[in-house]
Amino acid sequence: MRHRVNWALDKARPAETFSELERVSNQRDRAFIVRLCLQAVNRIFDVSGGHALFLSEPLQRVHRDAQAVAHRAASCSKASAHCTDRLLRKTFVDRGSPPLYAGMQSFEYRLGRRRSHSDKGERTVAHETAFARRWTRRRFLITWGVATVGSTLLAACGPQVQPPAAQSTPPPAAAATSAPAAKPTTAATLVPAGAPTAAPKPASPTPKNGGSFRFYMWTEDPPTLDPYLNVTFRSQEFAAFFYSRLLMSKKGPGIAAQAYIMEGDLAESWKVSDNGLTYTFNLRPDAKWQNLPPMNGRPVTAQDVVWSFERLMKVSANRSSFDQVDSVTAPDARTVQFRLKDVYVPFELLIGQPIFWIMPREVIDADGDATKRVVGSGPFIFDKFEPGISFSGKKNPNYYRQGEPHIDDFVGLIIPDTATQLAALRSHQLDFYQLLSQQDIEPLKNTNPEIQFVEWEWLYTPFIYWKVEQPPFNDPRVRQAVSLALNRDAMINIVYAGRGNWNNFIPWALSEWWLDPRGPDMGTGARYYKYDPAAARSLLSAAGYPDGLKVEMVSTTGYGQIFVQMVELVQQDLKAAGIDADIKMQEYSSYISTTFLGKFEGGNRLVFGLETPFSDPHDYLFNMYHPKGTRNHADVNDPKLTSMIEQQMKALNRTERKKQIFDIQRYLAEQMYYPPHAAPMRTAALQPNVRDFFPRSDFGLGAEVVPKVWLDQG
Repeated sequence: MRHRVNWALDKARPAETFSELERVSNQRDRAFIVRLCLQAVNRIFDVSGGHALFLSEPLQRVHRDAQAVAHRAASCSKASAHCTDRLLRKTFVDRGSPPLYAGMQSFEYRLGRRRSHSDKGERTVAHETAFARRWTRRRFLITWGVATVGSTLLAACGPQVQPPAAQSTPPPAAAATSAPAAKPTTAATLVPAGAPTAAPKPASPTPKNGGSFRFYMWTEDPPTLDPYLNVTFRSQEFAAFFYSRLLMSKKGPGIAAQAYIMEGDLAESWKVSDNGLTYTFNLRPDAKWQNLPPMNGRPVTAQDVVWSFERLMKVSANRSSFDQVDSVTAPDARTVQFRLKDVYVPFELLIGQPIFWIMPREVIDADGDATKRVVGSGPFIFDKFEPGISFSGKKNPNYYRQGEPHIDDFVGLIIPDTATQLAALRSHQLDFYQLLSQQDIEPLKNTNPEIQFVEWEWLYTPFIYWKVEQPPFNDPRVRQAVSLALNRDAMINIVYAGRGNWNNFIPWALSEWWLDPRGPDMGTGARYYKYDPAAARSLLSAAGYPDGLKVEMVSTTGYGQIFVQMVELVQQDLKAAGIDADIKMQEYSSYISTTFLGKFEGGNRLVFGLETPFSDPHDYLFNMYHPKGTRNHADVNDPKLTSMIEQQMKALNRTERKKQIFDIQRYLAEQMYYPPHAAPMRTAALQPNVRDFFPRSDFGLGAEVVPKVWLDQG
């Protein structure tokens, strides 16, 4: 067999090569098969010059055959799948040519673990998602162009790119392999909160108009295009490009990502009454709906705002955020008044959050919701949405913010795997890429020194939750043990490349309100943040679990491959503390509409996920810990805590409010209802002609950042 295969390889005959390979059934030889098929692809590149042959049908057949062989090898056993992954990576990624690897790796990874999670009919990491199926090699070529991919593959003939020395894990795309044990030799490098890296400097004082702006947006589709029907970040980020709010977070030179300085969006001006109970917003006279039926360019009115708010309170899971609103009225066509039940200090920030969108009444009256037609008053006019591929929009010529947007159109790509995302950036098919891993920065600097980087503290909140009214997690000692098991420094060193910091119950990125868990002001609760598996075991024993715990750990693949690495690292941390966690992955659309909303069974089940990024501490405290909170995943009902939350939202003196919020964080450290983890820096990679890209804060990218971007066409 090996003689015949080698003959085909030497002659660079792919058809004969794969014909011989298909005859083999022995598992050990299958691993050999994968190595040989990859050698075949390499030799074809070398013999035929790579670029020209890549455009031909023979090499396309070779790629398909290589995928098929990897499929068969991966399906033999998990061990074989991991071996296949390493071989694929060795051939393509290490040689600087990830596009082929990307498709093969994600393909074999899913199939390699299919049989390991089949009970109860649950869908897991193993199962192909519709999005991954759609992102075939054919779609890759259609979306980015065959010639460009060919030029990327030419890089295989160049020098190998070495990973940074500090890298402690496999590259992010290797989500199939287990994360290494969390035993860093040094403490994590903690990045202090501070001013972000300056945005790219304009080449001229006046922005230039024109051009198309392309960027990676998500790994999967949004569950819905109507932002009121699902709390997912994908639906809210989509909305920001096309719909408007009353206020929004100001972005510009020298403004920190989480500064949350509100400026008018639809509102031209606003004021608050002396007693703090009435907020009056005056709408811009030139704000119009986009000139599409049935809105047909008519003015945006105060009645539109009132109707949108009433719909939000009826259908949106975010409605509890506005529980303190007593009434909303429209005294005239350009005036909206919100009357509150009680003083609520962060109300302006709440109104400016990218969750209260002014929606088109005529569209929703006709269609039932906003999933079929997208007609807004925002900076871009909706063009099309291709599931699993991209969504796009064109400049709104009648946008009320003078001079914006500068670009003619945009395309937001949906790319499931990290390797393909990076390949698109390296080959200049993406103008902007939000780096998912800090480990990718140094390799990018080596391969593409022309790329610009803008970075800031990421309002990123990985955390653990469960049901606190049921054992074992109704016992605070068990919850404290879980927190003691989390090696936050290891997460920073291994996954974040040493660049990040510990979250408290208020995230690190909200630096004014964040109480450092290791600082002198944290109090006695600081001990539950330390990484101490032995202490965790002692607490479990004291709680009645001397032999540890077996639990199910639910999570989702929808946050990408890097997050899957994080899940595996948490699993290992728990194991070291005597908690045996069996990972159960949910598809994102199922996770966000059930588990994330607290719709899951308690008992020996915990969840590792991400919380929504909010602009004010109250949104975290109320939503997650108040009995009426939308994101009270764990069913927390603590009267003392409820009183503390309701008291701080009324504190008009900022210093006093900060003191109260620090007290709440100290109290929560003892209760540990939701053990927080660590957060990284956030880094935007930009092509050299991108100008005026400013740090983003939350879901408002499409309205707050992209309209200011312009492309220096030379």
